[in-house]
Amino acid sequence: MVKNSNSVLVVGFNIRSLAYSLKKAGYNVYAVDFFGDLDLYPYVEDSIIVVKELSANYNTMKDTYGKFLVDFTISLHRKHRDIKFLLIGSGLDDEYNGRKLIFDEIKNFNTISVNNRLKTIEKSRDIEYLFHYLKSQGYKVPKYYSFEKFELKSNTLDYPFVFKKKRSAGGTNVYKIKDKANLISQIEILENKLFTSSEWLVQEYVEGIPISCTVISDGNECEVITINRQIIGEKFLNAPKDFMYCGNIVPAGLSADEEKIISEISLILTKELGLKGINGFDFVLKDKYPYLMECNPRIPGSIRASESILNLNLLDLHIRCFINNKWDNIKKLIKSAIPKNFATKLVFFAPKNIEKSILTKINNLEFVHDKTELTKDVLRGEPLCTVLYVAKNYSKSFNGAKKIINRIKRIIG
Repeated sequence: MVKNSNSVLVVGFNIRSLAYSLKKAGYNVYAVDFFGDLDLYPYVEDSIIVVKELSANYNTMKDTYGKFLVDFTISLHRKHRDIKFLLIGSGLDDEYNGRKLIFDEIKNFNTISVNNRLKTIEKSRDIEYLFHYLKSQGYKVPKYYSFEKFELKSNTLDYPFVFKKKRSAGGTNVYKIKDKANLISQIEILENKLFTSSEWLVQEYVEGIPISCTVISDGNECEVITINRQIIGEKFLNAPKDFMYCGNIVPAGLSADEEKIISEISLILTKELGLKGINGFDFVLKDKYPYLMECNPRIPGSIRASESILNLNLLDLHIRCFINNKWDNIKKLIKSAIPKNFATKLVFFAPKNIEKSILTKINNLEFVHDKTELTKDVLRGEPLCTVLYVAKNYSKSFNGAKKIINRIKRIIG
């Protein structure tokens, strides 16, 4: 039995930062999480951890964990049926059937979903629809083709180009294609994983600065929270893929003109899609112009960095967006929050198999979060930890975070 009516069930691939913020805001937190990081447990009342339940690891489960997140969410909710709110983070972006099962489950027990509606999520994840809409409004978008309509022989795109699933997240299912042979090879690999051509897109490779924009909305009005620089596929963080999400620097440190058009596109899309709560948009900034890459209709990975510089509990504001007559206060808080610092978040991936005996040294470092439990070795390519470093300016923040990464590397040897 849940004792506190101010309770929330949080579900996702890595929800440690969400649980932290919700606990700080006074919520009782229940968690279904993939990893079960060491520093998750102080902030939750009860939890189910995917890798523990299945005695599995990241490398074997990274493409198939969605179904288990759904099943375990239903199980934990049935154990604690008086939970007031349900919040879904990353990891179920395109699991529409699974989301429906969860939403159907909570309907009977008065648990309030603080998530976008299924139709809204599907529309938001349809990149072809978003590109078409932006073009109709006079904005530039990358050249793109549905893979079904793409003809290799008459290809009008220059190499390199991007081959990606129409609905992708966190840099997964996104590939930089260098030449024809590279494309054929990639398709052959995917065909072994039940490749469906209609689900894929061929897109112009836009070289520039990866940017994201975090927006908050009550479903009618909306405001930009922060504009963030994204850290994507960085070798110094051992990113296992070219487009893998590796963190953020918040704020991005852009010009007023650049921020204006990023905000404009993000707010227009938020209203067009009917997004509610906190959501994110990814761009690449080329020649001072932002080209949309995708919409993430959920709380983005940069949220804890945004909270750090704004001194706001954004998770609490997200939930308040789903409660009537709260918007005026939310809007006032967002508009009055002026960032005085910069925050850098870096996700560090294991460069080799790491024995659990040295994890304690890494976990004890200041500014380290998402700490790996000492129960197992960390395999090469698995996320090892997150660094969050706040400083007075952009360079001190980024360089401070890099110094922590270098200390981790020295410990690993």
